[in-house]
Amino acid sequence: MKVSTVIKKWLKNRINQQNFYVKSSDVETDLVWYAKEYWGVLHTPSTYSRAWRKLREKRDFDDIDIKSIKPIKLKSKQKTWIIETTY
Repeated sequence: MKVSTVIKKWLKNRINQQNFYVKSSDVETDLVWYAKEYWGVLHTPSTYSRAWRKLREKRDFDDIDIKSIKPIKLKSKQKTWIIETTY
């Protein structure tokens, strides 16, 4: 399974749980765990971070009902994005 496919499944799962925020630490911890536990796919956190960045840059998420992924400013030093769905 491609890394981008795992990320899309993870995002869809988060949306189904009404969790529309993604922090950089989520990509490096929760996503890694999700991929291993649910799909048996093991990659490094860096691999997922690169694929996450590429997915956002190419806006390759229309097929999972995401309209946009926008960075938001919080008081934390950690980057955070909000997911806007088409529904």
